Amino acid sequence: MNETRLYTARHLLPILAPPVEDGALCVRGGRIVAAGRRDEVRRSSPGAACTDFGEAILLPPMVNAHTHLELTHFPEWAAEGGEEEPCTSFVDWILQVVRVKRRLDSGRYLTSLREGVRRSLRAGTGAVGDILSWFPAREGFVGSPLRGRLFFETLGRDPERTRRMLVGIEEELKGAPAGCLEPGISPHSPYTLSSEFLEEVIEFARRREVPLCTHLAESAEETRFLGEAEGPLAETFYPFVGWGDHVPSPSRLSPVAYLAARGGLVPANLLVHGVQVAPEDVRRIADSGAGVVLCPRSNARLGVGVAPIDAYLSAGVPLALGTDSLASCDSLSLWDELAFARGWWQGRIDPQRLLTMATAGGARALGLASEMGALLPGSGAHFQVLRPPLLPAARELTEFLCTPGRTEEVAHLYLDGREVLLKD
Repeated sequence: MNETRLYTARHLLPILAPPVEDGALCVRGGRIVAAGRRDEVRRSSPGAACTDFGEAILLPPMVNAHTHLELTHFPEWAAEGGEEEPCTSFVDWILQVVRVKRRLDSGRYLTSLREGVRRSLRAGTGAVGDILSWFPAREGFVGSPLRGRLFFETLGRDPERTRRMLVGIEEELKGAPAGCLEPGISPHSPYTLSSEFLEEVIEFARRREVPLCTHLAESAEETRFLGEAEGPLAETFYPFVGWGDHVPSPSRLSPVAYLAARGGLVPANLLVHGVQVAPEDVRRIADSGAGVVLCPRSNARLGVGVAPIDAYLSAGVPLALGTDSLASCDSLSLWDELAFARGWWQGRIDPQRLLTMATAGGARALGLASEMGALLPGSGAHFQVLRPPLLPAARELTEFLCTPGRTEEVAHLYLDGREVLLKD
């Protein structure tokens, strides 16, 4: 591990520095000690061993800031129960997820999560923000080189049950690490927790200095439910899950304002989706210092709308990208997410910013900013190598990387200076 080695390629994309043609990384002890032009880096490390990737692109790994790897086999589970038909609304989809999970032998989550880890690595992903509802499946990360954050999910409206859930999370926080992932807590969403339990979880995490992750402002149905206590969530979802007697009173607040009123709009709470937000909600998020993970393919599949990317960028909200789960997305590849997002936001964000969201932005969201997400001296030796059939010109590199087809071109993935790509 103390060996000094150079890694060279036609294109080097550090992300937080300009692209370099004929670039090189110098790695020692699992850390990057230099990055730049091949000739300059080579002169600074005479005699160093060299791995030359040739006609390839060398850049940081993807950081999938929001996913549910335990649901990787969801399409197969749904098909087993005759649930292959696409859902026609957000609430129909939630009901489908609940039905499928109710029928499932919980032991299958572990196998599903392990497959999610394999697919993530194969797509050049080096870190994830993973939501876990079946806690024993954390075993699937043991021995994996993936970094990131594992958020233990909690929800509910019955006080006795929710107290037991917090006891269970307390035990998980005291347990052995889940591989290279640090722990976190996910209060699922304001519409699936009572206001009292939401406040309790937020305070529980604050006292233990553990970060949060909350699905927020995903759909119009959520906005209507929290504000007016009516609509499909109140009339269909709540009775279906046995919460028919727990529909709350109208708050007259937007989801963002509702979360803020309960002390949850804080930098330590990573917000997911953020589709149904008004300008004042965006300003409130920006002022809070909280980051937002956007999941465009999931939003498109569920028909919940388009997140206001331009408003977030103008307000300076820290942004990252996530795939969500295979219950609402076709793959766990952030390369596929990038290609979709480029068209989804119709030119409202440039390719360089998209790539930053998928790498450095995700690393920042998961507390890995000093470790991963950019190829800079001092960072860990984490990088991927793409080998397309035909390389773009240097001036076209970032645009090229946001077009379809990149997933299949991932040829190498190095984490902590070691090749970890699982070959099929």
